[in-house]
Amino acid sequence: MSIEDEMRQFVEEWDKEGLKEMCKSLIDKGKASPEELLKFIGNIMKFIGEQFENEEIFLPDLIGAADTVKDTIDEILDPAIRKSGGEKETLGKVIIGTVESDVHSIGKDLVGSFLFANGFEVFNLGVEVTADEFISKAEEVGAQVIGLSSLLTMSMDFQRQVIEELKNRGLRDKYIVIVGGAPTSEDWAEQIGADGWADDAIEAVELINNLITK
Repeated sequence: MSIEDEMRQFVEEWDKEGLKEMCKSLIDKGKASPEELLKFIGNIMKFIGEQFENEEIFLPDLIGAADTVKDTIDEILDPAIRKSGGEKETLGKVIIGTVESDVHSIGKDLVGSFLFANGFEVFNLGVEVTADEFISKAEEVGAQVIGLSSLLTMSMDFQRQVIEELKNRGLRDKYIVIVGGAPTSEDWAEQIGADGWADDAIEAVELINNLITK
């Protein structure tokens, strides 16, 4: 069994401790670099994402896998890369959060975990995030993308308000803005002037990849 196959088994079984111990052992013994292991994790999450899209696994499987790899990246791989003097390659910096008057977080957190596992640097601002908080954080960290989640129809207009505030500050062209959440749609995204809409975590990764590449 290859290293990647063994890692995939831990991820599919949601075995956080097993995956962490394996990665730590490989790094300590010089059998793999943290950068290599990070690349394997990206491949594994892409495979799991395809399984979800093909309805071979279900949402809890997706959440469990994302949580498992996030712990390993946070606790083992990132510190190992910093210790060696290197920097984790990032595909871009993404600010995500649930907009004002909305406290739902599961979907948004899953998007964040999947983006993180696929090589993005993610700043998850939590719930009930104001337009000023989204923009201030994006400016602070030099983000490329702002992701706005809304799970309540009554909170959808706050997605529009973030975009309007970006326009008011002369910053709209500086950021890719995507929206998501149960009551939102592609039509809604076009209506409020967002750059794109994603229905789930898999689509969000693909959408952001495509928009950044453009």
